[in-house]
Amino acid sequence: MIRIAVFDTLRGKGSKKKGMLSNEAKRQREIIAYLAVEQDPEFRTRIAIAHALAAKFNTRWQNIYSSIFRDLDEILIPANIIREKGRLPPKRGPRALQHEGVPYYELTQAGMLIASCLDELGEAKMSILKQCMDTIEQDMLREGMLLLLDVAPSLTLRLIGEYVMHYSLDIDAMTPITADKVRDVLADSIRSELEFIETFMSLSKDKRSELINFMHMLSQ
Repeated sequence: MIRIAVFDTLRGKGSKKKGMLSNEAKRQREIIAYLAVEQDPEFRTRIAIAHALAAKFNTRWQNIYSSIFRDLDEILIPANIIREKGRLPPKRGPRALQHEGVPYYELTQAGMLIASCLDELGEAKMSILKQCMDTIEQDMLREGMLLLLDVAPSLTLRLIGEYVMHYSLDIDAMTPITADKVRDVLADSIRSELEFIETFMSLSKDKRSELINFMHMLSQ
């Protein structure tokens, strides 16, 4: 089984870096985040990705290229997070390379879903998540998830984060998203949210205002 490092954190007693993302995790997350928003094929090759990440990590692209090559070819592509989209004709280089072309990449559906959980994407997470929800084939689930995303985006991101973490060791099963999968993974979380909503709706207007003020106080 291929194990991705996207959610890996450092361990070790007494380490100041304990709980922080490993270097491999940071690199893989940045690759996924980059491909989630970059649309131009010329900037989705291995070298282009290396240049983009080198700027992020304040290093030379040559220093990070081999690690990115390994992340793509040995981890992210075999794990079905990234796939080759096509080939670009190189402007120079060996004849064999000119014949085969330079590969460029895109995220799979699972890769897009993982991207929607990455803080590296900032506000773009919401548009990525909406794209993922739009691909759901079951009408009721798709419309319900889009409505939830519209009225409670933070809650939706948290629930999808739980879903992605559940399938992080079985990427192939992550998509397509179905009602049965969502129910199996998120039933407990959704029941607790539903209990809160139903209880809130049964409160008097004054009690609802009091509870809202209380929740605001805790969230600041």
